[in-house]
Amino acid sequence: MQTLAGFIILVLFQFAGEWIKTQWQLVLPGPIIGMLMLFICLLIFQGIPKPLLLAAPLLIRYLAIMFLPAAAGIFFLGDAIKSQWFAIIAAIVIGTLLSLVFNGIVMKRLYKGKSE
Repeated sequence: MQTLAGFIILVLFQFAGEWIKTQWQLVLPGPIIGMLMLFICLLIFQGIPKPLLLAAPLLIRYLAIMFLPAAAGIFFLGDAIKSQWFAIIAAIVIGTLLSLVFNGIVMKRLYKGKSE
């Protein structure tokens, strides 16, 4: 029952983000706004409620499935991709490199001072 409560909390934050996006006509996607609101709430209350702790691992297990709609959408953009292939490849390469560097820095700081 607590896992269901965790899912409901996450969906409510997503709906709140969508509502804010629609009301203020923001460019930022509603789920991102909802996630930022959830993050701020977690910082304010200084802890993660048990329902969220139970629901999060279930969502993370199926995270790869969430990328399927985007991948399928790219498949149907043949002509648009042909004219923009260089920009797409450049964005993928640069994004991957920046992600690797950023994650390396974060890991280095997280493990700083810990002995093996």
